[in-house]
Amino acid sequence: MKKILILLSLGLFHPVHATNTKTLDTIYANSTMTMALFFPSDIKQGITGSEYFVFTYNREKEQNLGLLKAVKGEPSNLLVITTDGKVYSYILEYAEHLENPNRFISVQESIGDAQRHPKEEVLAEDDMDVNISVNDSPELLRRSCESLLNLREEKHIRKKEGGIVLTLNNLKYHGDNVFLQFEIENKSGVRFDFDYLKIFKVNGNKKRNASYQELPLEPVYVHNKPAQILPNTKVKMVYAVPKFTIAKNEKVIAQLQELGTTRKVTLSWR
Repeated sequence: MKKILILLSLGLFHPVHATNTKTLDTIYANSTMTMALFFPSDIKQGITGSEYFVFTYNREKEQNLGLLKAVKGEPSNLLVITTDGKVYSYILEYAEHLENPNRFISVQESIGDAQRHPKEEVLAEDDMDVNISVNDSPELLRRSCESLLNLREEKHIRKKEGGIVLTLNNLKYHGDNVFLQFEIENKSGVRFDFDYLKIFKVNGNKKRNASYQELPLEPVYVHNKPAQILPNTKVKMVYAVPKFTIAKNEKVIAQLQELGTTRKVTLSWR
């Protein structure tokens, strides 16, 4: 098996000629229309700060088009890095109606440049052990999540509801984060529109309300989150959440919910 070791110095990117003192513009989105964002250069990376907003772009072939959709929820933000090193940042808000579902972004909207740190390198060698080193850089988190998808699956905790199968395939601790690899398979004959996957640490018995506690494990990064899962297909995704431990009387719950329907799958493990 390949061993993928990401070595860092002070981080993957450091800003040069930054202009991040400018006020961030707001982009509006909803679930009924797709907001199309056309950047001046091809998109290298894009990430939103909340699961209420989904930003998709072509990860296999670089293009300058990004698509934004949202469900009603709290405002968030969008960070995009293009192949020419430009950084773009926006506030995201939900709106019932969009005046114009297309936006052509100019290079003047960039808040600065991103430059790869010269001491950062990736090494690969044959080994049965795997170490994943990360910091809070979205790019390093992305690459670490991708490396996890290539590892041998060590867990197979599975739950099926209404033709939708949710499986936990891997769980890796490193540093201040826990990486959880999920697989969603649609065995029904109906398209599954992804709404959210929420993770909780649960203490106590729900029948005894006084002693029951649910602690949300908010992700610091979500990799490969789908918008839809077509019939007879499956997708793999990785959630990076702050490090946690499970006591004897505790368990972890992952709840998958479809957008606009009652279809959901609840998976639990200790």
